[in-house]
Amino acid sequence: MRPVLAILLSLTLVSCWFGERKIVIGVLISGEGRLTKLDGFRDGLKNLGLNNVEFVIYNGENNLKSLEEKAIEIVKREKEFRLVAVGGSLEAYYIKKIKNDFEPPIVIMGGTAIKAWGFVDDENKPIKGVTGVDNLNMELMEKRIEIFKRLFPHVEKAIVFCTPNFEASKLATKLTIKAGEKHGLKIYPLEVRDVQDLEYVISHMKEDGFEAIVMTPCFYTDNFLTSYILHYARFYHIPVVCLSPEHATKGCAVAYGSSGYDQGYQASYIAYQIIKGARVADIPFEKVTKIRLSINESVFREMGYVLDNSKTLLADQVFK
Repeated sequence: MRPVLAILLSLTLVSCWFGERKIVIGVLISGEGRLTKLDGFRDGLKNLGLNNVEFVIYNGENNLKSLEEKAIEIVKREKEFRLVAVGGSLEAYYIKKIKNDFEPPIVIMGGTAIKAWGFVDDENKPIKGVTGVDNLNMELMEKRIEIFKRLFPHVEKAIVFCTPNFEASKLATKLTIKAGEKHGLKIYPLEVRDVQDLEYVISHMKEDGFEAIVMTPCFYTDNFLTSYILHYARFYHIPVVCLSPEHATKGCAVAYGSSGYDQGYQASYIAYQIIKGARVADIPFEKVTKIRLSINESVFREMGYVLDNSKTLLADQVFK
């Protein structure tokens, strides 16, 4: 009996040792605007019982050149990672651009225009070793415009900031313009590259009859420009329609979509399946499950608008 017990004990110890091995996950984000996704991702894995996880984080610091450099570093260390979690479609694109046959699975913690980026085939099945959460930000643009016009029926012209060097951004802009035509809002796309241009545009836009700003899914607006846009728009009393409830807490008048935290949390379940042995090809992109309409009532008051109950009742969240 002793040899048998010894063998069983040894197997148990080996099993426990392997079970406690550290799981190393690489993380690539374009900037601080996507850090809340990582917060949700971490919490999700922890709640699933994965405590032995090490995150190696690469932050592009809101700069495309820096983002590409960080992607190169991840590619050089690919053998070390069980998987790589990325802040959006752009980050996944850069990794695959540098090395198309990148080995570790890539999980997008909330991305938009999944098909436009080439991450799924014609049947919407994952390809290129990439899966994750589709935050539907592009598809929700028409609904955002519809809601905005209900809250601001007098607004006739708006500006949308876009990044024309990415197909997904151009597509989102086209959809937004089309939605504006349907709901009586003329939308004009404008590319802004730095804070000086941004302040000039926002401070003078009313002179040309532009009364609102529409945010679309875009690298620049997701990161450092968001805080600047909301800062200047609030100063000049210009309503902004945003993508995420988080933006409403930062000064956006109205936001419709899912939070970065919720997107990251949902993505953690996909990562968990991969860690447990599932193949990326067998895990389709999930559409985001929590979509909320958020209104910042104090911003409305600052701009001289009065919200009646019929409008506040539309919202899932009202920030006073």
